[in-house]
Amino acid sequence: MTALDGLVVIDFTHAISGPTCTNMLAQLGATVIKIEPPGRGDGFRHYTEHGGAALLSIPFASINAGKRSIAIDLKSAEGQRIARDLIARADVVVENYRPGVLARLDLAPDALRAADPRLIVVSISGFGQTGPLAQHGAYDHIAQAMSGIAMLNATADGPLKIGIPIIDSFTGYLAVIALLAALRTRDATGEGAHLDVAMLDAALKLVNTTVAVHSYSGVTPGGTGNRGFRLVATSEFYATRDGWIALGANEQAQVAALFAVLGHPALLDDPRFATHGARVAHYAAMRDWLVERVAACDAATLECDLVARGVPAAKLRTVGEIATDPHVAWRATLEPVALPGADRPLAVVGAGFATERGPMPRVPRLGEQTDAVLASLGLTPATIAALREAGVVA
Repeated sequence: MTALDGLVVIDFTHAISGPTCTNMLAQLGATVIKIEPPGRGDGFRHYTEHGGAALLSIPFASINAGKRSIAIDLKSAEGQRIARDLIARADVVVENYRPGVLARLDLAPDALRAADPRLIVVSISGFGQTGPLAQHGAYDHIAQAMSGIAMLNATADGPLKIGIPIIDSFTGYLAVIALLAALRTRDATGEGAHLDVAMLDAALKLVNTTVAVHSYSGVTPGGTGNRGFRLVATSEFYATRDGWIALGANEQAQVAALFAVLGHPALLDDPRFATHGARVAHYAAMRDWLVERVAACDAATLECDLVARGVPAAKLRTVGEIATDPHVAWRATLEPVALPGADRPLAVVGAGFATERGPMPRVPRLGEQTDAVLASLGLTPATIAALREAGVVA
């Protein structure tokens, strides 16, 4: 039995943040019915690399496997009626339209909850359901820019965004946490909720420690580039003769071990490098010394030697290298999903933690389960055919 067996989720999401939330719910065992517009579907189906059948981009597949897809024209009155019928049999609705869009589709969260007080509606947006920025659109890099993350990631060349849609993804996971808390409350009280989850709020949660520093001191933390959070040169990225390595020597014993591995154990006697405070104060000198010494090392060998001495270190790897690493295989971090039209399963990251797993999930074609889902509402094949002919469903 998986954690969310029996939970029925109606999924009005698209792109990344909303589908990431419902993807995790599906991985935990919920039945997720994804409602998509006929013909085009979720716009993420068209994104970059494709594989297998038409309208199945690999990024889309990675966060939509295990869901059931039904194509409904929500701009039609009949499509809205079908959506309400599905919601009436569900526990949860998840959506990531701009605030007010569901209301314009005659599916306002307040009205849905009035019809079923146990219903939990999760609304994910860029800036929240209320506030001066509520109607502003947002993408991941916009949230990174507005939240201060891009400036915190800055180098001497200027601000940098993080190279993955980290805010989109983290917002989706925060939405799961909020939903699980709401489910626990509903179990105790019988009352559902309307949850307001915003990308900007999620981004600020990620930079909570720096927000706190500013709140207390009035100082705005600057960009740190590849420096570790402790801001010492002994915890940073360095070029080796055959690649790059990340050093993580923060504690005194770790620094002593780093100096010893690099062949200079007595360096800890140098007043400039003897203590953490001294190493922060003499960051440039410490970094220059490390640049010279590490450049002569082999990255894999240095990683091995440092780890053996208790110093966190890692040769910088590509996504391809870590995805095929024996440790990842040992932990079964990746799991296969069936990709229609492909000759082999697609490997995607599972829940991210050890959990009970069901049968291999499948990425849905657009509208693949339309007939089955409508039949579960009691619609006859003739009625479904008429709806399809009218363009209400596909």
